[in-house]
Amino acid sequence: MRPPLHIHVTSKQRERLQQMYNQADSPRTRTRVQIVLLSQAGYDVSAIGTITRQSDETIRRWLHRFDGEGCDGLFELPHLGRPPDITPAIETFIRECLEHHSPHEFGFVRATWTTALVAKVVERRFRIRVTDECIRQHLAQLDIVCRRPTWTVKHLARQQPGYAQKKARLPGF
Repeated sequence: MRPPLHIHVTSKQRERLQQMYNQADSPRTRTRVQIVLLSQAGYDVSAIGTITRQSDETIRRWLHRFDGEGCDGLFELPHLGRPPDITPAIETFIRECLEHHSPHEFGFVRATWTTALVAKVVERRFRIRVTDECIRQHLAQLDIVCRRPTWTVKHLARQQPGYAQKKARLPGF
């Protein structure tokens, strides 16, 4: 059996721990703070494990981390994960395409952009394969939405002077 683990918590640290416990964004951070507070209150490792539903090893790891790094050692660290497919250079290229170019300039028949077309252009230019869903999600983060165009008479009338008069001369109008 391992020896009991005792950590020293200063009054300043105790105040900070209480503040961290009350304002924690992450449930894991709150549990870690609770582990330290329970240890400081005199609970042993197995009792803390029962209360927090954590293993003895986990309890010991966080108590040692607190002992070595203080309160800051209990915070949730950023998770690295896989690097994004859409790099800043690709993002700049996509913005440029959507704002200043038409799909016709890239050899497509469509007059408006779709996420599938943007994905094809990105694949041609940067030689990386991204799905149209990846493009859609990235555009949503940038507050850009690709939607089907709404064709109305007003839209066509602005493009072609005299359109409304032409349509009025057709039989049935």
